Amino acid sequence: MSEFHDFTVKYLPKIEKVDFIPPERIREACIYREYTYSEAAKKCGIDYKEFCLYANGHKDIPNDLIFNFMKGFEFPKDFFYRLKWARVD
Repeated sequence: MSEFHDFTVKYLPKIEKVDFIPPERIREACIYREYTYSEAAKKCGIDYKEFCLYANGHKDIPNDLIFNFMKGFEFPKDFFYRLKWARVD
């Protein structure tokens, strides 16, 4: 056995399709496109304060905003309706 071998088990997150938009997906889209919240809000055509409330999970995201997010982030609809479940050890 090598002294540098890592014996910890790495789990892939479980991805589940849901019927709502999780705030994590909005944050992930911002990170991937390298947008600040103000840039993303402008691109999506949403007020900055409202966008921050949606992205931080303080307010439920209405499903009618999906087209704004799709256009602003240039992601497909399915991206926003997926929820990642990470294993907690």
